[in-house]
Amino acid sequence: MLTVPLVVISLLLSLLVIALVRTIAIRSANTPVGTSPKAPIPGLPDFDLAAKHLAEAVAFPTITHREWKKTDREPFLGLHRYLTETYPLVHTKLEQLDTGALNLVYRWNGSDNSLEPALLLAHQDVVPASDAAQWLYPPFSHQVHDGYVFGRGSFDAKGQMIAIYEALEALLAAGHMPRRTWYIAFGCDEEVRGTEGAAKIARYFGTTGIRFAFVLDEGGVVASGFMPGIDRPIAVVGIAEKGDANIKITCTRDGGHSSTPDNPTALGILGAAIWRIESGKQTARITSVVRVMLHTLGLHAPFPLAFLLLNLWLFKPLVLLLFGANPTMNALVRSTCTVTMAHGSDAPNVVAKQAEAMVNVRLLPEESTDRTYGWIARRIRDKRVTMEVVADAVRSKVSRLDDNSFANMSEAIRTTFPQAIPTPYLMTGGTDALWYEQLSDHVFRFTPANMDTGELKRMHSRDERFSIGNLGKAMEFYMTLITQDSRKV
Repeated sequence: MLTVPLVVISLLLSLLVIALVRTIAIRSANTPVGTSPKAPIPGLPDFDLAAKHLAEAVAFPTITHREWKKTDREPFLGLHRYLTETYPLVHTKLEQLDTGALNLVYRWNGSDNSLEPALLLAHQDVVPASDAAQWLYPPFSHQVHDGYVFGRGSFDAKGQMIAIYEALEALLAAGHMPRRTWYIAFGCDEEVRGTEGAAKIARYFGTTGIRFAFVLDEGGVVASGFMPGIDRPIAVVGIAEKGDANIKITCTRDGGHSSTPDNPTALGILGAAIWRIESGKQTARITSVVRVMLHTLGLHAPFPLAFLLLNLWLFKPLVLLLFGANPTMNALVRSTCTVTMAHGSDAPNVVAKQAEAMVNVRLLPEESTDRTYGWIARRIRDKRVTMEVVADAVRSKVSRLDDNSFANMSEAIRTTFPQAIPTPYLMTGGTDALWYEQLSDHVFRFTPANMDTGELKRMHSRDERFSIGNLGKAMEFYMTLITQDSRKV
């Protein structure tokens, strides 16, 4: 008679054999698509001249304010004049549409009206550079050094915007006529939730009844070192994004002079609450988006890693444990909370009567603000701390992958970045794309640039930069994406 340990061992061995056979079968049946051949496209713009144009665009401090009336319009208007002068063909051959505010929207009519139009997005606005004195170069100036354009917005997202302008100008100069109609939209306030920019543009399109074959906004990059164990760069294309909510936590106590404190103070109580929030983790789970991503990567990964990724039915707890140890991967499998702003008194010798902090919440697509609100309340466990949702999250839809839209996007990526592995991805940050989800079933988020962790950390931070090589790759990608339609009859 078999003993219990032998039965358990036999069962485990059986499961491992099933997983092994399954891994071999899946990889055999899904041969990874190789590099797409480079098709001829009109001559690429001069990289150095394009870098000069980007540096000049960066010099306009197009900073937006959450209270729109406080936004300085002059830098935007100056940028618009500069773009009109720099890209004359775009502004004479394409139709410019009026969608209000400071938005820039164009239509390039195609030759085949049976094809749904496509929409390319980027944004003009940038975040402030409050630490300008600590930058290597002034953040709003014409700075090109050592193969990089430096300055606030050079990466996020004027690099993408200028690459689109350069691609359009080059194609127009070559006399290219697209098969499908292309719309191009550059919103004016993505960094402050897009209510004056993308929201108004999307509303305009909605009133015309337009449906887009696909929408492409900023997003994932061609990432080096994205998945430990996979040496090739991975082109992560967002097909959904995490929700973005803000919850304010407040504590009110007696204030007074710091020489005679009545501890714990409001700030002390709030500090303890913050520690309890940030020391916890919400439940991890693998969403439909991440499941597709892991399957795609499993087809390209070395066999031991593929063994895990292609058998989540058996190894999901282990995968979640491994992801939880890495901040980037952890954000893909759970809703996260972090405190981004706090305020107490306005003087060092005054005990704050009220202390407050802002908790920024990033939600998995299927989860709600209410669920995380309850989790935060349970973590705090202190009736002296009150909570208020000051900005609720909008749930992102998951884009469809069951037709040619993602395949065509992947083809353009493989053509431009021959070594890259395109894969669906869950965007952990927010984009303007969210506003356009009612206009297309295929809303993608991808920035065509090679990036590693060090470069990504410069975004919204000191010494932001965009390499001339990446600017060239971005121009090539957009030209490839637009012209590949014309090669498919």
